[in-house]
Amino acid sequence: MPNILVADDSPVERRLVGALLTRQLADVKITYASDGQQALDEIGKASFDCIVTDFQMPNVDGLELVERAASLCPGVPVVVITGCGSEATAVRALEAGAASYIAKQDIDHRLIETVGNVLALSQSRLSRRRLISSLTVQSAHFVLENDVLLITPLITWLQDQLVTMKLCSDTLVLRIGVALHETLTNAIYHGNLELDSALRQDDETLFYDLADQRRYAPEYAARRVYVQATASREMVRYVVRDEGPGYDVHRVADPTDDEHIMRVGGRGMLLIRSFMDEVEHNSKGNEITLVKYISQQPESRPATSAATPAALQLA
Repeated sequence: MPNILVADDSPVERRLVGALLTRQLADVKITYASDGQQALDEIGKASFDCIVTDFQMPNVDGLELVERAASLCPGVPVVVITGCGSEATAVRALEAGAASYIAKQDIDHRLIETVGNVLALSQSRLSRRRLISSLTVQSAHFVLENDVLLITPLITWLQDQLVTMKLCSDTLVLRIGVALHETLTNAIYHGNLELDSALRQDDETLFYDLADQRRYAPEYAARRVYVQATASREMVRYVVRDEGPGYDVHRVADPTDDEHIMRVGGRGMLLIRSFMDEVEHNSKGNEITLVKYISQQPESRPATSAATPAALQLA
């Protein structure tokens, strides 16, 4: 049964909206508020599937209600009722987070359609979240061109899976994202484009200019970065492989060494090893596997890849 909160300082308008909703929508429950402040009080006491509010109200107006509802009950759609000729008001409400609006003179023939649509979309989104939160294992494969602009959207997509599956805290999601960013930039720049991190130490312009040139050079342009991502209730695992010539991982400087920790590459390596539980390379040096355990770690499992101090070429 959808629970809808109707806020309006006019008793007549308030009851009109409620009557239309109960007459046209099946099994709907209506809660009334005489102004924005009372609406906020009601939000603190119960959960709502939709909020319908007048814009002009004393104490807390419709705009402030929209803004505060976004933080108090995120995801709950708010439909704002505006006065005649108040397009600017509608724009302000939408920018503040309202899901839709209705001009007051159109309530009779627009209210049910508008509220019905936002309810359907909201409930569909919630159902999808419930479904995804029941997912036990998810695997995805990506093939990336040598374009670093693809890295952030990919990481955001992978982080969204962790959030919707409710696998870990926001802090852990962020740390995994940082480790992936360092890994993917390394695969493109140092793997496929074969750029030396020493170029970044004194003047990064030289590094990025050469990267732009090599992206389109015949010997580099066809290379791709392959990403396999698996998320389960026990761990997340990422395998990143480039098509570069590889390298001897044992020859890369240890980033935890005082001499290297403040260097550009040393920082990236340190972040990866600090944020992931296991970091391993294949024998060729062009594939890296990152693992983060979600469940409680057994004491016997190593916290980091200390056995492989040069787990990644310096990013």
